Amino acid sequence: MVFRLFIAYGLIGLFGISIVSSIIPIPTELAIWALLRKGGNPETIAITLIVGSIIGASLGYLVGKYGLQKLMPFHKEEREKEVHAHFRKYGAALLLVSPWIPLVGDLAPMVAGIENYEAKKFLIVISVAKIFKSAAVVYLLMKGIHWWSLFIK
Repeated sequence: MVFRLFIAYGLIGLFGISIVSSIIPIPTELAIWALLRKGGNPETIAITLIVGSIIGASLGYLVGKYGLQKLMPFHKEEREKEVHAHFRKYGAALLLVSPWIPLVGDLAPMVAGIENYEAKKFLIVISVAKIFKSAAVVYLLMKGIHWWSLFIK
């Protein structure tokens, strides 16, 4: 199983899976859970996850901006303007909630790139979103492991 490879490499594996999972929808929770169960430092795990997730989302943004935009051009100019205006208006909100949306949420950075969303604004918004999600996931998994251990003794 792919997760075993990531888990075997500890924090480096978590860093790798957090980058990949920001582009391809694969869950990081199993690797986080395994690291926490082995006694890993929650703060170090959270920071590793945050940095990897932000790098992965940034790569997705760049793929959208320089790769997919050229492969998927809009055919109607009026539709393109409508989509751009809509993303300018709601893009930050979409990016803030995107880490919490299973599967399709990982595509939001690519959409931001395709829509030429301002890079600095993207980085700020996606960083806030990834920090909150990463901290919440690590915290909830720590609590879950503690709760579970009460019943397994």
